[in-house]
Amino acid sequence: LSLLFFSDGSPSDPARDKPLIVEKVGKLASKFGRRLSISCIGMAEESEDFSCLNAMVTEAKQFGSQALFGKPSLDADSLSNIITSLASSLTTSRTEMTELRTGKTKLLRMVEREKLNTQDHIGDWKEYTTSHAGTHYVRRIWSWSWNQGNRFIPIVDTRCAFCWAEEAPHACPGCKAYFLCASCYSNNGQNNGFVEHRSRYNNHQSECEGKLAKIRMGSLRQKELPSFAIAVKEQFFGEGAERIVRKVRFLDSSREYIGPVYVAKESRFVASHGGSYDEQMEYHRSFMITQDIARDFAKKFNVAMSQVTSHFGEESHGYLSKLPRIEFIEPMVVELNENNVEKNVLVEKFLEGNYKKFNSNMGYVEDEVEKLVGRMNDLGLGQRFDNDLGAIEEGSEDDEESEDEEHEEIFDSKEAAPHQGTYSDLQDAYFPQAFSHYTYEKSKSQLMVVDLQGVFTINNDGTKLYELTDPVVHKRRTNRNRAMKKMSFGRTDRGEKGMMAFFETHKCTDACKLLGLTEVKVEHV
Repeated sequence: LSLLFFSDGSPSDPARDKPLIVEKVGKLASKFGRRLSISCIGMAEESEDFSCLNAMVTEAKQFGSQALFGKPSLDADSLSNIITSLASSLTTSRTEMTELRTGKTKLLRMVEREKLNTQDHIGDWKEYTTSHAGTHYVRRIWSWSWNQGNRFIPIVDTRCAFCWAEEAPHACPGCKAYFLCASCYSNNGQNNGFVEHRSRYNNHQSECEGKLAKIRMGSLRQKELPSFAIAVKEQFFGEGAERIVRKVRFLDSSREYIGPVYVAKESRFVASHGGSYDEQMEYHRSFMITQDIARDFAKKFNVAMSQVTSHFGEESHGYLSKLPRIEFIEPMVVELNENNVEKNVLVEKFLEGNYKKFNSNMGYVEDEVEKLVGRMNDLGLGQRFDNDLGAIEEGSEDDEESEDEEHEEIFDSKEAAPHQGTYSDLQDAYFPQAFSHYTYEKSKSQLMVVDLQGVFTINNDGTKLYELTDPVVHKRRTNRNRAMKKMSFGRTDRGEKGMMAFFETHKCTDACKLLGLTEVKVEHV
């Protein structure tokens, strides 16, 4: 839906009608969200009052709609530019709603949206707790590990094994993956509650031994969670090209919120959201794979950032240790039972702060870096290191990589070695782009992590962190690696075209030099 409003300002826009007009725009935006494009054009001198148009645009944006206000010069060219922008928004919406393989329009879910920054107590929540066992409760929670066979891995359930009580402080001393609440522990006579769990039958291993073996083999994961009960908000507050987002809170035994805010990410489209339990899990699979391999790249990137300090004098180590690191938050899939119907939601921590996109899967990089550098400098953040780090020490480069390295190994095992020279321009804003470049080189040009988005934080100790989510992985189509052939990264994976788009706009900076990265020409991708 596209709406175009013209106004010559007050008094044509009566003040008494402004609240009603803005309210109606809000209702439309709540219903259509990202599919709604609004262009408000002030056709008068700049001194005129266009507060009504501005309020309409602000209200629409609060629900995730695309909206702009323009005050064109009273000429055809200026008006044409605004109309072109509106047409571009419409094209983007149509593309998002089109199935690339068939060209058919995809059916979107009709959901209720809320304004940005709406307080938790406003709106409706659905609880999944042990007090609702049999109707609404959490069955289990899954993580993902591509290092353990590229599959879902269950997280140890910390509820009481007998009554499912949330507070279960007594853990089996053997496996530490079987829990009892105080009541069940007492009623079974101290450790007697663990007897059956630790007993063998017909020479088969006990449940305790089985859980311990799974933990050691990586097929059962111990992860600290606030609880195993959640509340999911009915209204959605965020929307992207593929997913819509709503808040999730973990609940304690008193059904009070506990721990940080989380979000549930679901498909915008009817076909991906519905279907059987297995079809729902398959939809989450590509997200989990993508995020998990990006997390692995980020860990290696941070190790490389720590390794480069050894190539410089001690006087530079303090500064180098506070250069930005990168992390991708870890998602989980929460399996629910709702009136005996199985369903699941993908949940991850809510990123609080100034959420930004630092590059995309379509190639834009350079302009965004310059804007980010400007914003950081305006805020007094991420300023240049004006004192040269000095020339890199001689003889600090690693030996060449062995030619007989295992063909199936995805990652290059060579340690990062900075280029020789001086480093005088290590802007914080350069590191997301350097990370994307790093993933290409670290994977031997087989993969690239882009569409980097999230928040940038400067901690009290001066360390800096890009905390990211929802990346895109481009996979080279023409590779012979058996492990990579099995990987699927969804429809946002543009393969070599995406890699080329990145390098068409990427300019290597001192951040790339610091990691020893090689400049890549587009024709060599």
